[in-house]
Amino acid sequence: MRLSWLETTPSLLMKCIPAMALSVLLSACSSTPAKEKEQEEEAAELPEFTEQVELDVRWRQTLGKGPGSVFNRLYLAEQDGDVYAADASGDVYSLDLEDGSQNWKVTLDQPIISGVTLAGEQLFVVTKDGLLHCLSAADGESIWQAVLSSESIAPVGYDAGRVFVHTIDGRVSAFERTDGRQAWSYENAMPVLTVRGTSSPLVLDNLVITGFATGKVVALDKVLGIPRWDKRLATPDGRSELERLVDIDGTPVWEDGRIYASSYHGKLASISLQGETEWEEEGSSYTSPVLALGNIYLTLDDSSVQAYDQRNGAVQWLQTALSQRNLGKVVAVGNHLLVADNEGYLHALRQVDGELVGRLLMRPKPLHISYPNQSEMTNWRLLRGRDFGIRSHMVNTREGVLVYTNAGDLALVTLEKTGDDSQ
Repeated sequence: MRLSWLETTPSLLMKCIPAMALSVLLSACSSTPAKEKEQEEEAAELPEFTEQVELDVRWRQTLGKGPGSVFNRLYLAEQDGDVYAADASGDVYSLDLEDGSQNWKVTLDQPIISGVTLAGEQLFVVTKDGLLHCLSAADGESIWQAVLSSESIAPVGYDAGRVFVHTIDGRVSAFERTDGRQAWSYENAMPVLTVRGTSSPLVLDNLVITGFATGKVVALDKVLGIPRWDKRLATPDGRSELERLVDIDGTPVWEDGRIYASSYHGKLASISLQGETEWEEEGSSYTSPVLALGNIYLTLDDSSVQAYDQRNGAVQWLQTALSQRNLGKVVAVGNHLLVADNEGYLHALRQVDGELVGRLLMRPKPLHISYPNQSEMTNWRLLRGRDFGIRSHMVNTREGVLVYTNAGDLALVTLEKTGDDSQ
């Protein structure tokens, strides 16, 4: 679990949080790296499975400094055979989907902490100094920059005329896509302690839907920025601040007039465009729901994967074999799901029943050396000093699935059924 914003905004916290609250936050955050390391070393053993799909790397490119151990949101975008990516050092790339060859590369002055979002001919990234950068998708040239109220580690939302940014101080702000002028800003009160992450805005015809650290989904008027309704998915409850965490870090999703969102220590819910809850089920998660084949797929906070019926929320299956492996968000690929873990493995599940049917290790095997009495994760890190876990969202394309490792390796992975796959 990644707690608070302390790693990236100590000055902001010093200004905004009372001394007693800051003391609690410092105590919780100072132990976060140790807890993450402990979780990595105690990751569940790889479960056995019968291979029914084959995963292969079609091409692989090293882009530079990847997401690494710093909790940022470096995602991928693809359109018309062009792939867009960013690394943590400040480089933005365009590559060819077919073979991974580089089209162009530009370097910004500051490390990048969120992006890339592709909106037509524009790319959006946010840098560590709190600047929203609008770049040309054609060549990476700067179009405009806008100053944010604080950092943003959530990729932006957009429509034809505006871009919407959720910053870590609990604000959602709208900027004109033509020149970066701010149109409006909405502020939501933040709790003392939060899970490190923010929800990206979901932009609909008339509303901007965003989840907050308070456990609420808020619908803002897209033109004016004023709230139209809000819905609580979780209520802070417990003896400690940790037990009362109820953040909505995953981006809400929308289909056929329904909004689907989930919260940490909360529920997965289906909400109408008018803000009415149609159904809700238990489902504590940091990630976004994924819709496919009439189901909703959700990675739970213990790294189980659960499938719900999209119509009524009924649980279809629960896969616990990958629990405690720090899984990310699933991606739907045909009749299967792919999900990545913090050791660099891709796991393939069948959508119909969640059965584990494929696996691929993304770490280059020729450089792996085993040391006596050491875990596999420790062996690899002693050798390379690089984090080949996978935290960025994977992107399904017509050529395969784009996978971006924490070490900065970008790969195109293909999935093919074997003769054993009857589904």
